[in-house]
Amino acid sequence: MKKFKKNQYYLTNNKIDYLVVFKLIQKNIPRSIFSKLSYNFFKTIIKKKIIHIFLIKKKDKIASVISVISPKNYYLLKKEIFLNLIINPINFLLNLSFFISLMDRDDNPQIKGKEKQYLHLLHLIIFKKYFSDISLKKKDDTINFFYKKIIKSFNAKFFYLCYEVSNKDAHNYYKRNNFTIYKKSTKTIFLKKK
Repeated sequence: MKKFKKNQYYLTNNKIDYLVVFKLIQKNIPRSIFSKLSYNFFKTIIKKKIIHIFLIKKKDKIASVISVISPKNYYLLKKEIFLNLIINPINFLLNLSFFISLMDRDDNPQIKGKEKQYLHLLHLIIFKKYFSDISLKKKDDTINFFYKKIIKSFNAKFFYLCYEVSNKDAHNYYKRNNFTIYKKSTKTIFLKKK
């Protein structure tokens, strides 16, 4: 992917240290399924191009981590996870309640039949300290600029995603940036944005 720049930031998906990204996801998004799976599994699905990792950087420091997956690959990822858990049943049993809780965010009926239009925003981590010298609006505009570049690179029109109802930071961010709620459950909110 071509390196896109805006202000003092740039977007890249080249020469990424996947172990660093894996640890950042585990630390900052403990409800991610990757918090319970191995680094080798994470690296494998990236190499198979099932998920794609993008970094927003500022002076070579990671300011944001963005991972995306197509709806088609999302179903492929579920199969890969299922196979991984069959091979590692102890991991499944030790984290049974966690995996059961994920079922609440597994279904996106609004997306079915429109897969080519959508791109699933799987992970979003923003490190505020790298945006502290610019306004909140400028920070949001910068990240939205890079969203558009990612979506365009997949020939999609929308992002969709989900997050836990209890995640107030995510709620404030997505509300401020005009993501549309299209489905709610007791524990999960589903969003999309053109």
